[in-house]
Amino acid sequence: MKKSLLALAVVAVAASANAATVYDKDGTSLYLDGRVQSVFYSGNHGKAGENDSSINNSGRFGIGGKTQITDWVAGIGYSQWDASDGDNRDKFAVRDQWVGADFGEFGKLQAGRFRDGVYYVEEVTDHYEDAADNLSGNFTGERRNGQLKYTYDNYGFHGELGVQTAQNSVKVFGDKHGFISKGVDTVLGGYSMSDSYDVDSGFNVGLGYTFDDVLFGPLSFRAGYNYIKGQKDGDANVSESFDLDADGNLQGVSITRVDFDKFKHAAGSIVWGNLSSGLYLAGLYDYAKMEGIGQSLTKDAGLDNLDVKVKGFELAVGYAFDNGVSMLVGYESAKYEAEGAADSELKVKRIPVFVNYKINPNFNVWGEVGFNAGSDHDYDITTAGNQVRTVTVGKNVDHAVCSVGARYTF
Repeated sequence: MKKSLLALAVVAVAASANAATVYDKDGTSLYLDGRVQSVFYSGNHGKAGENDSSINNSGRFGIGGKTQITDWVAGIGYSQWDASDGDNRDKFAVRDQWVGADFGEFGKLQAGRFRDGVYYVEEVTDHYEDAADNLSGNFTGERRNGQLKYTYDNYGFHGELGVQTAQNSVKVFGDKHGFISKGVDTVLGGYSMSDSYDVDSGFNVGLGYTFDDVLFGPLSFRAGYNYIKGQKDGDANVSESFDLDADGNLQGVSITRVDFDKFKHAAGSIVWGNLSSGLYLAGLYDYAKMEGIGQSLTKDAGLDNLDVKVKGFELAVGYAFDNGVSMLVGYESAKYEAEGAADSELKVKRIPVFVNYKINPNFNVWGEVGFNAGSDHDYDITTAGNQVRTVTVGKNVDHAVCSVGARYTF
């Protein structure tokens, strides 16, 4: 059973990594993993300007270990860093980082930075490179610091229960297409908004059950929920910059952080088969809402009047051949909505197509295309004063995009 669940958890044949054990003695082991890749992107991806095609390189490096403490528990730890990651960074940035305890068949406990339990539900359609995932991974693809999670995986049942502690500037609400940062923020005085927020506390859960062999492969049903409470009333780490004239007189104040009341995220999925062999079918429904977005300028003053939500579904059909070639085709429909200080709506509908050739366990090449399937070309923002502003979407929303890449994993 554990082998079939592991196959389902692999994010893609193209993204699978091999861990190399460099030390294993007296119950203590150490392993390394990572990857290096280069990808050619068409201009509509916007990787190097709105209309320019480009080749982006990136790297990833991880180190992990395990040491047996008693007969029934082992200490474990892991850290992984992104290098460049397609944005021309010349430094390392932490991706996953945690320490924990492995109780064998009784589960695993982790504390640190990682995806929350809802990603177990979303991962069934998160198998593409850059042309998809409007929902899957949008809220949980980014790791959050300050988490504690227990995972149990046995007898066909998989469960993840997590707790979120207070953190500043962590990823919460995904804004993949700039729905907030390019549009809705203007109704809040033009303040700069992002998908990083200060959180107070929260919890998350992911549950699933897998039937081992149903016709052509394992069949899994999954559901998850995440709740996060935001820091408020002056507790949020709001950054202010002051515009002064030559005489030192105050001309204006710029607020570059925002706060929120609460974030709720629910997901359900079904997956049949696996990407490593034969037919693969998957479906995901996703719903997320952030309430009370605003600025907390002082302990007693704030503007909390904007709710933003995203909902929709993703479908994926794939097949893996024995010669190392695998294909995946999907359909994605996401709807972004804002209510309160502004009313607006954006629909994103895409068809991603992914073909991968795994030449050997360490090297693979792929090609990917994403087609518009009825996405909005622009959307209107209507403020409380009935003022209307039109925002044009990026070309990666309503135009075709393509990429070709090669990756070496170790």
